[in-house]
Amino acid sequence: MPASLSRRHLLAHSSAAGFFMIGGQWLWLTPDEAEAREFEPQILSPEQCNALSILGDALVPGAATAGLAAYIDLQLQAGDESLLIGKYLGVDTAAQTSFYRAAADNVIAMIDEHTSMQTVITGMAADTLTGWAGPPASYVLFVLRADALDVTYGTPEGFENLGIPYMAHIMPEQPW
Repeated sequence: MPASLSRRHLLAHSSAAGFFMIGGQWLWLTPDEAEAREFEPQILSPEQCNALSILGDALVPGAATAGLAAYIDLQLQAGDESLLIGKYLGVDTAAQTSFYRAAADNVIAMIDEHTSMQTVITGMAADTLTGWAGPPASYVLFVLRADALDVTYGTPEGFENLGIPYMAHIMPEQPW
């Protein structure tokens, strides 16, 4: 990515669409379309995608429907072209896959152990979850929330859902 292009510029000007495996066929879809058609993840396991969707939707209602899991899996395939927020916070793109896998595996374990998602989120925010391994839980929470916000509200339609005028300098060619 040229240094002159910012993450916001890329988000505003890209469709974030990509090829998703659906029923054994590669289809060009947006993350929400891929999610609705039960995409087959290529990087994360279905269980990992489900865990990230559950947590992301608890943090940003609507993130699961907006295709958070599909978005993350697609962006992990993109390598250096990834739009995931971790890249901009210092998570090397070569390490993004292990970061999101570890995050998802921890979330799976925490969901199985705790009675409510709110308990998991509170523990993550305070870094007090027993058995959490890998990247700090509070950092994972921050990163996943930012990714969920991007996929849910980073489009003209997302702004419209918030009742806020989308005032991009240049309108994106396509929605997510």
